[in-house]
Amino acid sequence: MNVSTRQLQAFVAVAQLLNVTRAAERIHLSQAGLSLLLREMESQLGVRLFDRTTRSVTLTEGGRQLVPVAERMLREWAEVSDRLHRLSVDVARSLSVAATPLVCSSVMPVVLQALKRTHPDIEVVVRDVERSQIEAMVLSGEVDMALGILFKAGSGIRRQRLLSLPLVCVSPREWPTGAGRSRRLPRGRVSWADLAELPLIGLPVANPIQQLIDQRLRDMGRAGEARTTFNNLHSVVAMVEAGYGAAVMPAFVQGACSRYAVNVAVMTGPEVPLDFFSITRQGTQAGDAARAFLSAFTAQLREYPQLDT
Repeated sequence: MNVSTRQLQAFVAVAQLLNVTRAAERIHLSQAGLSLLLREMESQLGVRLFDRTTRSVTLTEGGRQLVPVAERMLREWAEVSDRLHRLSVDVARSLSVAATPLVCSSVMPVVLQALKRTHPDIEVVVRDVERSQIEAMVLSGEVDMALGILFKAGSGIRRQRLLSLPLVCVSPREWPTGAGRSRRLPRGRVSWADLAELPLIGLPVANPIQQLIDQRLRDMGRAGEARTTFNNLHSVVAMVEAGYGAAVMPAFVQGACSRYAVNVAVMTGPEVPLDFFSITRQGTQAGDAARAFLSAFTAQLREYPQLDT
């Protein structure tokens, strides 16, 4: 026996109205279509549900016993359908995102404030994690999306390029006494050659961002030199402010730099583009929340120094 919801709706409509014409109108069916549903239902149950004449419709004993059961089944189905719909809406309006601590602290607060103004119904949960954890969290479904640079296309991962950002030079606004005028850098744009005589600090040599920077410093004979390093980009910026040296960093560090007494200038000669990506698990579809969030996030990234190309 395989009685459908549509058959139950047809049966209950006729049982309540005792009129085939009005019952068909209530459930938006033709009279012929409704009659077919009832015949199929009676055949499946092996019992007649109505006594029908040209002038009247009445319930049989079997039909009377079935009415409260069918009404309860339809009521429970409607309640479950409504809960499932609300659940699907809630899922569509929520998003979990992973990113490195610097992206979370420098970019995310502004993005979430903007998103709250334009899409107050969207809930975003942000996870600040080490770069090494990000891909596994996406693949396992622990987060819906991750954001960052230098992501490679891996098995099960879908990359979406958001935009390209340059490298920037972060330098103290005031070098320590005795540092000399030679350490003052041009404003706005700085060439790699301008770094020739500057003390540099940065990230550990194993960091992929630092490895990209070292490729350019190698041309100046400075890639392998001993220098002070810090694991966290925030620590690098703070040490720049203190006058320990200048640092080459991704442009999205500008959000953090605004809280320090440092200057930020785009690196030129050559400019080095850094592609910023979102990554998701292959086979997943971006919902409304993800599209709105990425739009706000990309808009914020565009506020940082851009490449001319």
